[in-house]
Amino acid sequence: MTMTDPDGRGEHRSLADDDRVLEHVERLERLPVIHRRLRACTGVAAMLAEAAELTRSECGFTRALVLTVSAGRLTAAGTHALADPASDRLRRRAQANPVALVAGTVESDVVRGVARRRRRPGAATPTSLLAEALGLEHPAYGAVAPESQALALLVVDRPGRPIDALDRAMVTSVASTVGITLEHLILHARMSEVSMELRNLTSSAQALMTEVLHAPLTIPTERRDRAAFPRADLASMPARGSVREILTDREIQIAAFLVEGRSNREIAADLMLSPETVKDCVVRIRRKLQAGNRVEAAARYLQLTQAG
Repeated sequence: MTMTDPDGRGEHRSLADDDRVLEHVERLERLPVIHRRLRACTGVAAMLAEAAELTRSECGFTRALVLTVSAGRLTAAGTHALADPASDRLRRRAQANPVALVAGTVESDVVRGVARRRRRPGAATPTSLLAEALGLEHPAYGAVAPESQALALLVVDRPGRPIDALDRAMVTSVASTVGITLEHLILHARMSEVSMELRNLTSSAQALMTEVLHAPLTIPTERRDRAAFPRADLASMPARGSVREILTDREIQIAAFLVEGRSNREIAADLMLSPETVKDCVVRIRRKLQAGNRVEAAARYLQLTQAG
């Protein structure tokens, strides 16, 4: 059924078209909800799986998945299983056989951000190696591109009902939302790494200040690079076998790890201590053994523990 446009220009539109537009608008109104649910995810893989499920269930598609872009290929390696069995079969198929991004294919143009002009009547339909590899009937693709770099591709399919321009617009909108969420997760991970590094640097600085403040006073040697931690006179070291008169049981335990060349983090993991506690203990060991560094402390510990 058709009706005349009320502006009197004699243009006609189908009631079905009007319903289709209203359906599209209703789905666009779901985008904020989709965004909130994606932001609630704690990891990238979980978020991409949730994005596929929401696209399928909320946007009127039969199957959906997100493939990552890696070394010029589309792959599902490292992705989570999908709740929808049909979609997960596509994911496992892509995981077993990644699809190359070949110039001129639909998926390659989407990833590269190449806008396709409207095809002229009779023009050849662009090929899609991804559709052939996964057995997609009516696919649509959306680039997930945080910071303007495509890192993934949202893939949908709906057997039986062709994809129209409104469907493709919906996929593009959801893919943009996924890209915004992915950027948030990436930046959050970067900030967490920087925060951890700053904490480690702060702990190292505190340990160094403790060492400077509590190191024994000695007359500096002529070499400037040894002025802060002058080499101790070996004759002033305690006799062999008297290590327990110098170090506590915990310090002896950690000194033995120093002999093995273990890092503070490794020692902390084995002894179930914090890295900061281990650092402080190493500072005390160096001070008591009058050692300029960890290697020297380990050597002097061996000197004390070796049999005469």
